[in-house]
Amino acid sequence: MKFTDLIMKAQNISAKGNKDLHISCNKLSADQSAFNFSDQAISLFETYIEENKFIKKFQNIRNGQLCNLTENRSASHFQYRDRKSNLYQKNIEVLSNIVEQINNNYEEVIFFGIGGSFLGPMLLNDAFSTNGKKVIFVTGSDPNEYMGLMDTDLSKTAFVLASKSFSTIETLSSYEHITSGQHLDNTFAITASATKAQDYGIKENHILPLDVNTGGRFSIWSAINLAFCLCHGLDAYKAFLEGGAAADKNATNKLSENLALSLSMQDVYANNVLGMETSLLLNYDWNLRNFYQYAQQLDMESLGKSVNQHDGTALDYQTGMIVWGGYGPRSQHSFYQHVFQGTKDSNLYLISTKNDHLNYKQFLGQTKSLRDGNDFENDTHKQVNKRKFTTILLDDISPESIGELIAVWENKTIFNSMFWDINPFDQWGVELGKINTKAELEK
Repeated sequence: MKFTDLIMKAQNISAKGNKDLHISCNKLSADQSAFNFSDQAISLFETYIEENKFIKKFQNIRNGQLCNLTENRSASHFQYRDRKSNLYQKNIEVLSNIVEQINNNYEEVIFFGIGGSFLGPMLLNDAFSTNGKKVIFVTGSDPNEYMGLMDTDLSKTAFVLASKSFSTIETLSSYEHITSGQHLDNTFAITASATKAQDYGIKENHILPLDVNTGGRFSIWSAINLAFCLCHGLDAYKAFLEGGAAADKNATNKLSENLALSLSMQDVYANNVLGMETSLLLNYDWNLRNFYQYAQQLDMESLGKSVNQHDGTALDYQTGMIVWGGYGPRSQHSFYQHVFQGTKDSNLYLISTKNDHLNYKQFLGQTKSLRDGNDFENDTHKQVNKRKFTTILLDDISPESIGELIAVWENKTIFNSMFWDINPFDQWGVELGKINTKAELEK
């Protein structure tokens, strides 16, 4: 069965169902019941998944098989969270040494990164804070972001440059503006281009290697997570990796027990059957208020493709959706009006921990409103739309649970790419922007 045949058949199935669909991983549980999948639709997708050997394909990618066809690379980020891999062990050893160096010799850390080298570290910083350590994150190229750092005493500051290529313009530019070419002895680099870092003047024992087959948006498992290790220790970092490993194990199960694959089915159904153009992520925990930004890069950089990954021919169906979101309690007072009474629908995820606080009560109230509506209301100005949605509950806000959530989202993205037969690991459009920016600098 071709993908277009799957979609055509799914469009002829009733969009309504009463399927009670709950799937758990380790510290996460998803309830897709309000999405109203019918048994017939699930069976159709299950047949397609089995015919196209999604689980075997995922296992092959996880085991290091070539999967990034345009760059002739594998996807090595799985190895960082696999205790049995050499990459896991080497990364822990290097991090242990650098963490000790920095914690013993410096009073503050300035971390430079952009894209995956910024969004990952900042997500964990939002979730767990700096634990009393002074860590400053700098991204972008506008001096107004870091102007306050330029006239301060930086002699006891460790500088960390996170750049896979060690040629990221924004990262190097902001570092050079702040340091004025000084403090190289206090500078560390996280990179897959160790030679470039050494040529730049960084000491060999200050370089944390990043595997060349780990994409930036998948790099949170690597030494890119140095700031989290500095603030919370290697045991917390290992717990984060364990959460990711649990999600990987779950992703090899059949559809009815596979959280990432079931969420992927939802994405594809929403996008290609229902014609939804956006995915809306709403987090009800303050610590995860910016998770949607992390997921936005992961989804849109991975799935913003329009050609078949094997032969480069143009696709005749829609691929990745636009991802947006916000912090639920705040968003209720900004764009929820659109959700409840607007004419456009979104592939909706609501994420929360279960607790006794107001934020969880709001989560319950909003999901009830979205599910049940107000059919009793006769005034058309007050009537609201019932929406399809999925809820995801976390046991807690811990390194393990957040690691699991992120890895589930990664694996969902990879499964999405299998449905659409696109390459989720390259980003050639981004590269064009870099080339043209460098050309402007050379004028």
